[in-house]
Amino acid sequence: MDESGFRYDPRRCALIVVDMQNDFCSPDGALAGCGFDVSAAVAMTPRLAELIDRARRRDVPVVWVRTEHDETTDTPQWLGRVGGGPGTARTGLTCRPGTPGAEFYGVRPEPGEPVIVKHRFSAFVGTDLDSVLRSRGIESLLFTGVATEICVESSLRSGLFHEYWVSLVEDCAASYSPAAHAASVAVVAQNFGTVVTADDLASMWVARPITASAP
Repeated sequence: MDESGFRYDPRRCALIVVDMQNDFCSPDGALAGCGFDVSAAVAMTPRLAELIDRARRRDVPVVWVRTEHDETTDTPQWLGRVGGGPGTARTGLTCRPGTPGAEFYGVRPEPGEPVIVKHRFSAFVGTDLDSVLRSRGIESLLFTGVATEICVESSLRSGLFHEYWVSLVEDCAASYSPAAHAASVAVVAQNFGTVVTADDLASMWVARPITASAP
């Protein structure tokens, strides 16, 4: 069965916006200050803003995911995840609650749109995202945001493991490395879900009739 008739159905899908925050996206944010190239995130943001506007006009739920880190959630294992164990923790932590770096970059929620606060790469770990989606009858998730191969892909994988249809909106996601972004797009397409563009969604939301029932 061709799933395209319901995978992108505005009555069943949600647009998931991951980590569009100053520390991750802004040239004045923490990652840019550490030498990360945020130009792809900056360039992607207007495209994402347009997609969010289209989603709202078609009554596609927009669900926001933001990261916060502080001493209550930063375990030694988390801080030392790319090191050799205790004493090798990363420094220069991002998205501290109440700081400008934790605020949204370029796009932001409207009143009534859910905002999920996460403390790990996946938006499903330690959050109520699944309950928020189930309560709205959502079956399919369209992932956007940063970084493609880290928090976006981690959240997308978790979405599949929670039995949602998952898709990556490739031109509304960004990474700090073009090669990492391209690799993530390929992995998603081969193993986890579909890959679409913002224009693909715009065309389907205008042209495709809304299906009457789930398969």
